[in-house]
Amino acid sequence: MSSTDFSLSLRDVTPVAFARRGVQLQLLDLTGIHPFISGNKWFKLKYNLAAYQAAGKCCPLLSFGGAWSNHLHALAFAGYQAGIPTIGVIRGERPPVLSAMLQDAESWGMRLEFVSRAEYREKNTGAFRIALHDRLGAFEYLPEGGSNALAVKGCREILSGLENSDAPDFLCCACGTGATLAGLIAAARPATQVLGVPALKGADFLYDDIRGLLKQAGYADSGRWRLILSAHEGGYGKISPRLADCIERFRLSSGVQLEPLYTGKLLLALEDLLAAGEFPTGSRVVMVHTGGLQGLRGMAERLAGQLQRFYDSGCDIQ
Repeated sequence: MSSTDFSLSLRDVTPVAFARRGVQLQLLDLTGIHPFISGNKWFKLKYNLAAYQAAGKCCPLLSFGGAWSNHLHALAFAGYQAGIPTIGVIRGERPPVLSAMLQDAESWGMRLEFVSRAEYREKNTGAFRIALHDRLGAFEYLPEGGSNALAVKGCREILSGLENSDAPDFLCCACGTGATLAGLIAAARPATQVLGVPALKGADFLYDDIRGLLKQAGYADSGRWRLILSAHEGGYGKISPRLADCIERFRLSSGVQLEPLYTGKLLLALEDLLAAGEFPTGSRVVMVHTGGLQGLRGMAERLAGQLQRFYDSGCDIQ
């Protein structure tokens, strides 16, 4: 993962509603970086895998996630490609039929260990870590989402290919654990305000988490950032009819597919901010597409159902 055989560029995807208010929307699309180590996951894993290999480790690299985890999907392939054994600790009991993501991960050699949801909530405690060691033997620990100081270092490079571009007024990214946003905060130029859109309900704890990640990675906190805490649409994994409509309108106007857990909520938040007058006329807003499209395999029917509910409600696509 040390090579960078891809280039990133900004693409204008300004919807009509933004154009009417004199606001330009550009997309920084990370989905084409790698077919399996998708989007921001490439940057988050880059230095973590390099550190593992440089230390001459041979025990498995263990991390956490759900049945459709983009992080575990990327980690499983990266481990397969690099010859690194991996273990995925999966939230919930083992189902009779594995999700397509878990089937992929298992085919790439990842060992799957299922734990109850109650156990999973204790994943960051010392007692849980000891219990895992007793069950699995020695392993190298990688936090859920791959979120640590090395991930922040990698995500700081997301903007490296855009150094000759003018600084946008707003740089916007969806948030899970906060490492990607921390990297963008560290890299953003002084003229840019960074906006993070958490996928979780009640995610104000991310303010402290992101500040902590910046400190651990050795980067100053510019203070030129904030979280939009109202765009969760009911909580993680929740898909509202208006979210489904937002994703479909953007697909039709730009040809770009978003997913409802992260990037769809990001765009919906930007639409709400636009309607509230948060973006002054003449602003340039850059939206980072962090990938995660493999997870659409597990929610296509739900997304289509909610879109139909939106249509049935009598609302028209704008």
